Amino acid sequence: MNAHVRRLQIERIRLGSQPQENLIEERVIAYRDRMLYRAKIDPVLVYYDGEKYFLKDGFQRVEAALRLGRKTILAEVVPGTRAGMASEWKRFLAAFKVTPHDTGG
Repeated sequence: MNAHVRRLQIERIRLGSQPQENLIEERVIAYRDRMLYRAKIDPVLVYYDGEKYFLKDGFQRVEAALRLGRKTILAEVVPGTRAGMASEWKRFLAAFKVTPHDTGG
């Protein structure tokens, strides 16, 4: 996988893969506090299809950054598509015998 880390404008990242009700408030607050004190936080993971960025991992971190009024976030960018993410998610669920219905999807 050809990945690189860069600072991305949050508004360019498509966040629609995770429902808002799946936010874990305690995690968002913990990330927000770490961001306030400039503690090291892992970059979010986004797929880039050559045109759009899709958030794969880091929903709580993005929410914390938005609550702080941040416009950018550190992101690990890997080639991929939304369809590829969906397919990967289905394989993950199948490995654990979980249905999308069980996860709210």
